[in-house]
Amino acid sequence: MTEERNALTDLFAACWKDDALKARFMADPKAVLAARGIEMPEGMDVNVVENSDNTVHITLPVPPDGHAEMTMEELSQAAGGTNYDVGLIAG
Repeated sequence: MTEERNALTDLFAACWKDDALKARFMADPKAVLAARGIEMPEGMDVNVVENSDNTVHITLPVPPDGHAEMTMEELSQAAGGTNYDVGLIAG
């Protein structure tokens, strides 16, 4: 997972410097990811959106198995247990 995270970080930095790469990544993310050694499972869709100064995209994760029986504390831990300051994300 760390290798994929590093590869994504490198891809993001490259997109900030190369508008053509960014356009390809937004138009055909699976092809750009595959070219950088990040394979997505067959049948999985990939969407790329870009935050701006006045728009932040938040992805709601898929609930974990058995989520209906979990306490709020258990669910919080399953979701990462982290609070984010949206002002920091947008900035």
